[in-house]
Amino acid sequence: MKVALFISGIVLVIALFIIVAGVRQRADKRDGHYLLNYLKHHKNWSLTVVRNGETLKSVREDEMLPLASAVKTIIAIEYAKQCREQTLDPSHSVSLEELERYYIPNTDGGAHEDWMAYSKDKGLLPGNSTTLENVVKGMIAFSSNANTDYLMDLLGVNKINGLLDELSIEKHEALYPVVGALLIPTYLKMKDPSYTTDYIESKVKEMSKEEYIRIAQTVSQNLKEGEKGLYLENWHSSKRLDKIWSDRLTRSTTFEYATLMGKLNSKSFFQREIQERLDAVMEGIMESHINREWLMHAGKKGGSTEFLVTNAAYATDKEGNSTEIAIFTNELGAGEFEKISGSLNSFMLNILRDEDFRNKLKEL
Repeated sequence: MKVALFISGIVLVIALFIIVAGVRQRADKRDGHYLLNYLKHHKNWSLTVVRNGETLKSVREDEMLPLASAVKTIIAIEYAKQCREQTLDPSHSVSLEELERYYIPNTDGGAHEDWMAYSKDKGLLPGNSTTLENVVKGMIAFSSNANTDYLMDLLGVNKINGLLDELSIEKHEALYPVVGALLIPTYLKMKDPSYTTDYIESKVKEMSKEEYIRIAQTVSQNLKEGEKGLYLENWHSSKRLDKIWSDRLTRSTTFEYATLMGKLNSKSFFQREIQERLDAVMEGIMESHINREWLMHAGKKGGSTEFLVTNAAYATDKEGNSTEIAIFTNELGAGEFEKISGSLNSFMLNILRDEDFRNKLKEL
């Protein structure tokens, strides 16, 4: 059965080159204006854009919306922090078998497979293993959910969530295992095969946040202990369950994430060792020589499900202009996902490089 719902970096080309000028795109240069026009006529979104330290535009920036994979930025920061504390070594070897335990085929838009193919092509998989830093890059640049749940276990969920206070992020729900949550319906069906799909849908939708997170963590532990095959044999999903999973993803606001992007962009908020590790995993887009021609530095993390698209990015160009952008959409209708994700690259690029476009943005 095809599982349409996934937390991804949209597509690989966007994940790696979101700010590339002149890169081949599925859409033409008008696509940035498509998204701008969409925002004018809908209210299922929030936006915060900061330019040179001043808010250029904010709309519903305090509204709590599902983050999808944008939340993985928090995990990357905790990773960098633990490396600085020498709790972790970025060159530590991680067995691919450990990651495979968390990988559920056809649930992440091909993100994990794309990361594996990229890593193999770059010679980063010696002896059926890879470095811890490459695992983190797989979570950020490719949005592998398997890598994400592995890292959450390695770093400690409580430490990751404790980081929210350290970063002074006030409006942010707790993080929990992504793959673990996806398998909650299967967990319930395994617990009692007599449960109907309707009952499971109502159960998952109505359970408390605490119970939902507890079961997600239980499932994740089951996967770690080698029970993936059992879950695959009893796989249980539906379109409505996909929507519930999307709706229950960790939520925050564009204000919080634009502010977080500002911390990354400043290069002064984090200690030097932490910033160096973050640059290594967050700024894959700077591998492009085209980006290096006009940008000093830039990074991003976006995500999507069938029902939403999110993106949080930062950049400083060689003229010294700093920009932070956070845009969250939700409740996307049929066909809107592809149009919005296809136009997002141009939309972000226009904000960075086109003053006329920024002026139009102000008029929203």
